[in-house]
Amino acid sequence: MTPLAILTYHSLDDSGSVVSVSPGAFAAQMGAVAECGFRGVTLSEAVEHRLAHGDWPAQRLVITFDDGFANTHEVALPVLARRGFAATVFLITGHVGGRNDWSAPPPGLGTRPMMTWAQVAELAQKGIEIGGHSHTHPDMRRISDAQVEHELAICKAEIHEQLGYEARTFAYPYGSRSERVAEAAGRQFAAACTAVLKRVQAEPLAQLPRVDAYYLRTPKDVVRLLTGRWDSYLTLRRLGRRVRRMFA
Repeated sequence: MTPLAILTYHSLDDSGSVVSVSPGAFAAQMGAVAECGFRGVTLSEAVEHRLAHGDWPAQRLVITFDDGFANTHEVALPVLARRGFAATVFLITGHVGGRNDWSAPPPGLGTRPMMTWAQVAELAQKGIEIGGHSHTHPDMRRISDAQVEHELAICKAEIHEQLGYEARTFAYPYGSRSERVAEAAGRQFAAACTAVLKRVQAEPLAQLPRVDAYYLRTPKDVVRLLTGRWDSYLTLRRLGRRVRRMFA
């Protein structure tokens, strides 16, 4: 199966936090994507291709943004529009119009504004897919079945109420899921993303891996990711994460 890269961004700012990419770096990365002949598509577009053809689309990158920071609208949208790229934004619906205060922010980031529903609607009108990222951003492995269902249902319902369409894709808060959580997400959404660090191949649609943009230090790293020359590096990073969890 043709490997597909799903790239994760959070906040586009100059803070240097672990969830931040600078606006200049983001623009350069999107330029590198275009220059090597790839195009940004939504997660739903990629999933529809896989369901129809049994393979992921070639020369495509799925660009995703978690949480719904206001700078997704202010910084990302103009860059994506200039390149003719689509993308997917996973919203924490309970924090739309608020701040990133669902937990203590990473060092350096501070509290930042989230998009309003008007800004989200503008993204959707310009071809950006809006997916779910829960209602309050809990670690879904640590809450009850009823709470998992509530987080999924409320998130999906609010997107439908505000935008008039049904969200088809989801990203697990913190990238964390268990079998029961993945089963619940699979009942509500066509696809769901984890934080497993690799390109997608034949994984179940409710457990799609993604590569965090934190690891992309230069535009050349984007090219290496898209062309598969980064696969060995990502394998080493995944092993390192596993070892750290064992000794945490």
